[in-house]
Amino acid sequence: MELRDYLKIMRARVGLIVLSVIVITGIAVTRSLTQKPSYQAIALILVTEQDTGLTVLGTPQAQQSYQPGRDIVQTQVEVIQSSRIAEQVISDLNLNTTPVALLARVTASADTGTDNITITAVDASAEGATRIANEFAKVYVAWSRESQSGSIQTAADDVQRRLALAQQQIASIEQTATKADSDQARLQAARTLYATLADKLEQLRIAEQLVKGAGSVLSSATIDPNPVSPRPPRDAALGLALGLLVGLFAVFVAEQLDNRIKSAEEASEIYGAPVLATIPAERVSKKELARLALADRPGSPASEAYRMLRNNLGFINFDKGIKTILVTSATPGEGKSTVAANLATILSRAGSRVALVVCDFYLPAAERFFDLDYSLGLSNVLAGTCSVSAALQQPAGFENLSVITAGPLPPNPSELLGSEAMHTLVAGLRESVDWVILDSAPLLAAADTAAAARWVDGVLVVAHLAVTKREAASAGREQLKNVGARILGVTVWGSMETANQVGYYGYHDPAAR
Repeated sequence: MELRDYLKIMRARVGLIVLSVIVITGIAVTRSLTQKPSYQAIALILVTEQDTGLTVLGTPQAQQSYQPGRDIVQTQVEVIQSSRIAEQVISDLNLNTTPVALLARVTASADTGTDNITITAVDASAEGATRIANEFAKVYVAWSRESQSGSIQTAADDVQRRLALAQQQIASIEQTATKADSDQARLQAARTLYATLADKLEQLRIAEQLVKGAGSVLSSATIDPNPVSPRPPRDAALGLALGLLVGLFAVFVAEQLDNRIKSAEEASEIYGAPVLATIPAERVSKKELARLALADRPGSPASEAYRMLRNNLGFINFDKGIKTILVTSATPGEGKSTVAANLATILSRAGSRVALVVCDFYLPAAERFFDLDYSLGLSNVLAGTCSVSAALQQPAGFENLSVITAGPLPPNPSELLGSEAMHTLVAGLRESVDWVILDSAPLLAAADTAAAARWVDGVLVVAHLAVTKREAASAGREQLKNVGARILGVTVWGSMETANQVGYYGYHDPAAR
């Protein structure tokens, strides 16, 4: 699909887009106006994670334990958002909530490229949000100090154990040592180790008193009197954007689910025949449903479209081999009787002798365009109770047009239309007039059309935009193909594309001046 196709789809369903925008924007604004205000407070923590116990001992791991901006900062984020910290905050502030509910209002995040952690708290009051953010920072710092103090204590316990072993080693050497140089050297080494361990233990004791923990408060939260939500202008803008996106999504979903024919090109592709005319949709009252556009409004766009249909039929029939045409549609309500009646009228007014035969016994609509006697018609002729000449009627004011009405509904319509009597009737009319137009039943409504299609030179199919379904049109085409019928072309009825021509054609219409 090209860009203009997408624009055409959106233009055709602009109401759905507008509805989505109005509904979602309305919901967003209503929710914003009725929502209780929420306030936010932010505290900042600096992470200086380092195992003091390992540092004092001088172990190689001490150099690896401090990794700014790597996994340690993210680990501390998870610690801050743990239930243990939340429970302590609830206890300290005497909050009437649960850790899960509290953590839903508090977030901790690591600032990119730094060793900082931002603690954000949201509450119904600015003071409450500030207290919660600062308390989380305070509890975390205390926890990190306690955790690091434990590391120092573990290291001190290890040094104490090694110091006791060194003391035992010294006592053992003193009992067995002689004045030999080797014994004296061993004793000196043991005493040196003891002195080193004693010095390390003293350092650990001092460090335990000075420990600060893995994190420190870089910036405490302050009271911000401006609520973070609701914000009606922002929520309205977000609702508008979301509504537009939802509307566009709904339009294209509806378009995918909609299997109706929406353009003349699509109708031509499905039926495998050219579009001979596009008849614009006209707004008429119920009393005017059976109205000949050519008779009532000869200067209207619809009348000009029927003239285009007549001309295009002339181009197709350049060798004068086509004289009998069956007009049908895939399903009822597509305008095939209107097209048949107007086509017969325009051909007769061009000087051609035309016979309009109504073959739709179930809903004979084409005959209603003329003031005729409906008691005698095609069913009587095919049943042999009436002659063709007796059934032919000439409407008042239509010099070159003769009409055979449907007549009474027979018990076997398809058998009559497929009989030799029907063949003889069509062949006889073909010899006596210039054009024979048959208005038949819809293809998928009855088997009548397939039966009658064998006796004509070609079929004119009518498709109603936004009404005819693709599957129905395809099935109708297959029916005609199965009986060997030739589709001359497609008349697209109900098109809005020619609506912009009203001004031009109205210029020639005295009633429009």
